[in-house]
Amino acid sequence: MTDVFDTTQIRDDTAYWDALAARVAREAIHRSKQSGFDWFVHSRASWVAASILLAAALVLMVLPSQRESAKTFGAEWARALAPADDVGRAIVLRDGPPAIGALVLSGQRGRR
Repeated sequence: MTDVFDTTQIRDDTAYWDALAARVAREAIHRSKQSGFDWFVHSRASWVAASILLAAALVLMVLPSQRESAKTFGAEWARALAPADDVGRAIVLRDGPPAIGALVLSGQRGRR
């Protein structure tokens, strides 16, 4: 029966560990000299990601009509869900703040 904790086959001398430390240091120095551009050029994943981003940008440039229809769709929903009173509509349906006269005088229009 073999000893389960037998470590005679494992190299554990100082020359082995010094050589390993030298290889690790050499690789660390080599990788630290590489720039982000070098990584981008040599990485397959970066090329795939760049291709996907380029395709998405081209699709967004080609389909501007969908963005316009989304704006009109949003405007239709805003009008449909706006409050029924004049003051609420003046606040919700405008791009900027409503005029003071629209807020103050809105209730007096119906009294005349």
